[in-house]
Amino acid sequence: MTSRAALVAAVLAVWVAGCGGDDDNKSNTKASPSTRSTATQTGTTETTKAKTNTGGGTPASTSPEDQPGGAGDEEANRAPAQFTGRGGHITPLVVRVPSFIAIRVELRSADGRTYALRFGGKTLRAGPQVASMSTSLGGLRHGQSIEGHPLGSTGNAVRIEANAEPGP
Repeated sequence: MTSRAALVAAVLAVWVAGCGGDDDNKSNTKASPSTRSTATQTGTTETTKAKTNTGGGTPASTSPEDQPGGAGDEEANRAPAQFTGRGGHITPLVVRVPSFIAIRVELRSADGRTYALRFGGKTLRAGPQVASMSTSLGGLRHGQSIEGHPLGSTGNAVRIEANAEPGP
């Protein structure tokens, strides 16, 4: 009998908790029409402003693209390729990135020595004055790779391969 009483008490508690939401919904229903009318009035006002421009030029734009911080101000997606120079060697030897996504290549000097890599026409140098340097490369087709060749007496060749799958 005790377990049956506990079950009845649990069901009653869930039922009471579920019943409390009706009063809140009624008050939210009353507030919704004023919120909707405000949104409609704002939209109408913006449309009117765009149509009433009679300056003889092009009408004023209210597009998010033209506003600071609006759509289009985002940075492009880039895959990271980070290399570190330490003890005369640059590691890792190979970095795998997703296909067709621009690559942000970074070279760091962990021991204060000067390291330099050249990827095509772009050169990265890191050392005592500049601890790290980065540049962007265009995306690679699946299976393609690009080599970074060392400049000077320290460092080794590295490679970026486009064969990783994007995502977590």
